[in-house]
Amino acid sequence: MSGGLLPGPTPTAAQLRRARSVRRALERELDRVREAAVAWRNGLGAILAGLVGFSLIKGRSDVGQITPGWATAVGLLLLAALTVGGAGAFCLLRAAHGRPYARWLSEADDATGRPLEVEDHDEALASARFLRTGTVLTCLCTALLVTAVGVTWYAPPKDPPGLLVRQGATSLCGEVVSAGRGTVVLKVGGVATTVVLSRADSLTPVASCPAPAAG
Repeated sequence: MSGGLLPGPTPTAAQLRRARSVRRALERELDRVREAAVAWRNGLGAILAGLVGFSLIKGRSDVGQITPGWATAVGLLLLAALTVGGAGAFCLLRAAHGRPYARWLSEADDATGRPLEVEDHDEALASARFLRTGTVLTCLCTALLVTAVGVTWYAPPKDPPGLLVRQGATSLCGEVVSAGRGTVVLKVGGVATTVVLSRADSLTPVASCPAPAAG
């Protein structure tokens, strides 16, 4: 009995058709992934352009209108959105157009003698991974942008500038509502109070009124 390889069974017509369909699918595998990546890139880019460029969602135009802590949170969210969005854009471009400097890299791959079908299949798998990663990162970027705008909607506003008036041992501080001849109306604790300026010892503009002392 010979120890050499023996021919296998003759394939059936169904097996031949299946083999041909698999080969055709592998031949177009990379093109299909690239087409999907271009479609996702264009679609997600249009969504981001609508959100940012056309102001479909809009919060306060000046984050300086909200308290400093919340303004810092908005800045961090926008920085995170920029970072994540840049990474997502790179992944989608990589999936749609292949590796940077692909010409020189392909020449290096040719030196290894790997079959072109294997290289195309590996590139299709890599492009699919970049497509999935880019899609997730771009959606995360959109979520961060929406969150940043939501914070500008609901964050507490910064206290308005006020006027500190001292009359002897008494001090009043509040937002200036109106001013007249020799008088000024302050909103102190939500109550409008008229102050006669001739009786005031000093007037001091302040960025915000101090909190009233407890007790």
